[in-house]
Amino acid sequence: MASHKIKIAARLRPRLENELDDEGIQITHTPDGPSYISVPNPRDLSQVFNFPFTSCYDQSSTQEQIFEQDVRPLIDVVYSGVTVTIFAYGVTSSGKTHTMQGTKAQPGVIPRVVEAMFLQKAALQRSSVELAVSYMEIYKDEVYDLFVNRDSAPKLPVRENDAGQVFVANLTSLPISSVEEFGDIYSRASRHRSVGATNLNRASSRSHAVLTIDVTMTDSAAQKTLTGKMNLVDLAGSENNKLTGNDPTRMAESAAINKSLSVLGQVVHALNQGASRIPYRNSKLTRILQDALGGSSVGLLICNLAPGTKFRQDTLNTLNFAVRTKNIENRPVVNERDNRPQAKPHFAAIQPLPPKLAPAILQAEPIHAPPAVTMTTTTNPFSGPSRRPRPSRVPRVSGIGAGLLPPLAKTRLHPRPSAIIEEKTEASIQLTDQDIDERIARAVEAEVARRLKEREDREREERARCQQEEKENLALQEKQDDRRQAQADPKLPPGMLTPLLARHRDLDEQLRARLAELEQKYERGNKEVQLADVLSPTSRKKTGRAYVALARAHSEKGDLQVALELYRKAETYVPDNIKLRERVLEIEWAVKNGREFVPSPKKPRKPRGKKRKVAMINLNLGRGHDEGSSMSLMEQSCASQSTICEEDETEGGHDESEVIILGKIDEEYEGSGVALEMPAKRVKSEAA
Repeated sequence: MASHKIKIAARLRPRLENELDDEGIQITHTPDGPSYISVPNPRDLSQVFNFPFTSCYDQSSTQEQIFEQDVRPLIDVVYSGVTVTIFAYGVTSSGKTHTMQGTKAQPGVIPRVVEAMFLQKAALQRSSVELAVSYMEIYKDEVYDLFVNRDSAPKLPVRENDAGQVFVANLTSLPISSVEEFGDIYSRASRHRSVGATNLNRASSRSHAVLTIDVTMTDSAAQKTLTGKMNLVDLAGSENNKLTGNDPTRMAESAAINKSLSVLGQVVHALNQGASRIPYRNSKLTRILQDALGGSSVGLLICNLAPGTKFRQDTLNTLNFAVRTKNIENRPVVNERDNRPQAKPHFAAIQPLPPKLAPAILQAEPIHAPPAVTMTTTTNPFSGPSRRPRPSRVPRVSGIGAGLLPPLAKTRLHPRPSAIIEEKTEASIQLTDQDIDERIARAVEAEVARRLKEREDREREERARCQQEEKENLALQEKQDDRRQAQADPKLPPGMLTPLLARHRDLDEQLRARLAELEQKYERGNKEVQLADVLSPTSRKKTGRAYVALARAHSEKGDLQVALELYRKAETYVPDNIKLRERVLEIEWAVKNGREFVPSPKKPRKPRGKKRKVAMINLNLGRGHDEGSSMSLMEQSCASQSTICEEDETEGGHDESEVIILGKIDEEYEGSGVALEMPAKRVKSEAA
């Protein structure tokens, strides 16, 4: 299929009043080769970038020159049934709207295209031609119909039909019959477009505008219909908010414009890289222009440049975008429809596929320019290495199509049709029932044979896959066996592991004994804990004391294992007793090491010092005792104290009985006596 690259035309607008221009941007025309634009690098003035394009226009160029050299040849392409897209691109205030719309004194591309299309319509005699126009804008990534009042204009959705063509649903299309009628419709619709004032432009476009002119040509003799389309796109310019001085409303508009233009650059980059996914759907603008970017449309990009020094970096960005765009290859097709009546197919006949559109054969453009941007550098020892843009990865062909005529020397002066319609006549075929049955039988046989062949192919592939898996498994098993054998080959000297194994056996026996002991202790402790939880605090203390007494008796007899069990039971009832815990640890150590149990000695009592306590036994004394006679009371206390001390000396410490005596205690501190009432006191006395 024939391919066609997007053509680039660069135009430098005149300098505005009070605009700083260093005349750094230069346009050079060569007689034998293409013209090119030279732009100095704003970061290094010693570097100059050269951008070769087919058409370059300086500040003195006119609207008529651009139309006659680049736009008029595309009118014939539209009347050949091919879609053409012309869009203006550039920074804000670079003259895009002036190039596309113009003024009454200097009409732009849009009014000149309409006038040329009506002139071409009058020249066609065999066909009936109808023209229709639609106009829309993309404002903040939403599509609006400019033929409808903006106050009541709804947001229009972008759809795709069965043939894969993108269109805007519910968009108004008005038929036009004259240039004057179009002028009235276009002037009214242009008032609905979103514009605003900025520091750089008093009437800055705040949206992307797309004007579409549909041409329908019906040839009654050949019973065919050709449909051509001309898309005229006025893109909003990219903005630098530091220069425009936008308010919050303009900032939101500027963000939407820059985002859509950024997606446009991503689409162009993806097409140049040959990516598997092109991000058309990331923006409504690229979605609508999908046919012009790598689709079936013929494209022309008009790059508008501003000469001011403050736009120098934006100018370089625009030209770099143009260089990437001109490498995009489209494959134009002729939109032709056959109007002849078709025979009604049999209900069982196989439905044929819809016919493909014929490729458009366009004339070859002379290509003298190198594919990449060149850069010249003046002699400067401090300048860095020159940087060249990366070439496109899109495959290129030597010509636009096969069997093309060579271009004439004066192509611009004598435009000729750039698309040739290849008409194909087909005789209508009338089939009988017998022919249809035979075709059906042959189709069924072919389908059965195809399915049998597919089944055999699948079985063959399955067998081959199983065999391959078996081979892989065997190879893996052999590797594992070799690895295990290699690991088992090194042998240790005999007797080296014997001490280690013996030590491990000892450790295992100790571990088993310890685990058994812990299990017994855990079971015994659980039972004792459950019993202790039921008793009251007083009962727990009494039970603990009983177990301690029994344990002490067994320890004196030398039965330490039983004593240890009893002490542990006592510990369950009084867990907070530190002395009891120490006694358990001592007996455990003695049992474990096979030693004789020797109880730890008791701590010595602290010396009394000057503090003396005298117990006064006051038995069977009446309440009317004279408390004032302290001397007699102290004498009795001393007598009773001496009696208790004598009894303590005569006692052996074993067969004792405790007697509770109520009395008074006189404490003397450094010669002074104080009488204190004390509660019941346990006094040891000899058994009667």
